[in-house]
Amino acid sequence: MSLTASPAPPTRARPPLLGLVALAFPTLLIAIDISVMNVALPSIGRDLQPSAAELLWISDSYNYLVAGSMLTMGALGDRVGRRRMIIICAAVFALASAAGAFATSAAMLILARAVMGIAGSAIMPASMSLIGVLFGEQKARIQAMGAYMTVFLLGMAVAPFVGGILLAHFSWGSVFLVGVPVMVVTMITVPLLLPETRAEAAPPIDLLSTAQSIGAVLGLVYALKTWVNDGAGLGVWLALASGTLLAVLFVRRQRRLEHPLLDLALLTGGAVRRALAALFLTSLIMGGVSLFFSLYLQEVQGLTPLEAAWWTLPQIVAMILAANGGPLLRRRLEHHTVVLTCVAIMAVGFALSALIPVSWAGRPLAAGGFALATLGIGAAYPLLMDLVISASPPERAGAGAALAQLSNEMGIALGLTVLGTLGTIVYRGVLDLPGKASTSVVAGVSEATAHSDSALLDAVRGAFTTSYNVVGLVGVGVLALVAGLVFHRRRPST
Repeated sequence: MSLTASPAPPTRARPPLLGLVALAFPTLLIAIDISVMNVALPSIGRDLQPSAAELLWISDSYNYLVAGSMLTMGALGDRVGRRRMIIICAAVFALASAAGAFATSAAMLILARAVMGIAGSAIMPASMSLIGVLFGEQKARIQAMGAYMTVFLLGMAVAPFVGGILLAHFSWGSVFLVGVPVMVVTMITVPLLLPETRAEAAPPIDLLSTAQSIGAVLGLVYALKTWVNDGAGLGVWLALASGTLLAVLFVRRQRRLEHPLLDLALLTGGAVRRALAALFLTSLIMGGVSLFFSLYLQEVQGLTPLEAAWWTLPQIVAMILAANGGPLLRRRLEHHTVVLTCVAIMAVGFALSALIPVSWAGRPLAAGGFALATLGIGAAYPLLMDLVISASPPERAGAGAALAQLSNEMGIALGLTVLGTLGTIVYRGVLDLPGKASTSVVAGVSEATAHSDSALLDAVRGAFTTSYNVVGLVGVGVLALVAGLVFHRRRPST
């Protein structure tokens, strides 16, 4: 597949570094939107009064649509042009952000977040393709890709702090409105600083595969969420059956297509499967624990969003250290030794989460544990990505990179659902009280505060802290599995 690029006007210079900044700017916002919702969720819960299932959909509908639409939107960008795709989706993202800011119901907010996810899913693959055009020399291209991914990870790290500052002065809608000027600036700068590129012979876009994949994920997730909230009724079984059927049909269709949406041939290699599994599992537990971390600081410790944001500073420092420490260690140690070290650091962080108490001492433990987990994943992520790409055949390196990114995005999205659901089950089991307080920790704290019921407040906070402890233990177990996958990859036989 070859590319065509529009020639730059002779009077208009396009410095590659400025082009990289133009691409990183919207990516920073996309990354922030993945995590900032965790900070705004308590305020949204008190204002819109969503159910437990709606609360989880508000949190992760954006992430699911980013992951589910990424491959299709990337193929669409190949056809219409990558620069044009960024401009169009920046406009859609801005409009959806404004709609989310003024949402008057949980359903309206979920829909706005979903549209933002679809638009955001197109910007990342188009940006990575344009980086390859801006930086033709291999070393410069690798450095540019590293800088781009560092911006993405840093955006996820600073999201709680950004959200805390906004919520300290404005309503929860401000976390959406901040996206409008960012995307407007993107629409102005991208045409000035970036060339247009498109594939000369882009493969056809298989919309049926797209519908099957998104339908399968949403059906299975809906079944899980509804089962936790309302029990296993007819709707749950229908959603479970339809999601499973669509997943089977999707896999069968990918095997038959000449140009599949998901290249399953890459999964025949054991090294690729193990690296993808490691990426998926580490992203899953990080995506889940981020939700508990924010709710713990605000609902259990009683901090305002801005006060809670200050406790995220160790996480930001950890991300900065990880961005530089990972490549530095790689120069001195073997690739997999570095990854195993990072996994061990993450495990220590999750072990601290398993020890968090309800008392004030829980604040430094929670902040330190999350910072260690962030340090580990931040340093390991680019190395795990490299494991996938280097283990893929040269002619499928691009597909390998897409699979790695998809594993990361799906892990984050499913982490919010799986660990969020697990936390809800544990919370209700420990609380063991009828009424609205059992719906979620946000509802429990609101009810106890409204009735000045200190006993109920203590029970709610204790139940949620226990659920956080259980999630920490699950994280340690998952990381033991990841360490086994990486260690197996080190054996000479592989």
